[in-house]
Amino acid sequence: MEYLIYCDESIKRGELYSNFYGGALVKSIYLNEVVNRLNRYKEEHFITGEMKWTKVTEPYLEKYTGLINLFFDLLAEDKLKMRVMFQPLKNQHHG
Repeated sequence: MEYLIYCDESIKRGELYSNFYGGALVKSIYLNEVVNRLNRYKEEHFITGEMKWTKVTEPYLEKYTGLINLFFDLLAEDKLKMRVMFQPLKNQHHG
């Protein structure tokens, strides 16, 4: 079995962590279905380009929420897996 990994990152700094890395792992046997379902949703709702929560406007909130719900449906169906990794801030000690 082959996995395809889609990744993104954010370097926004928070109180404890920065450099967030997210990845979606898709089993190769489900790749076409996953891509088709996500793309179909985007086409039906006229979503183009990269989606970012920082760019959500009131009229687009329902569209974004619907796409995320679809993503979580795919997770529940075990068609993909999601991983988020965090890098601790340097020179910050806890405990």
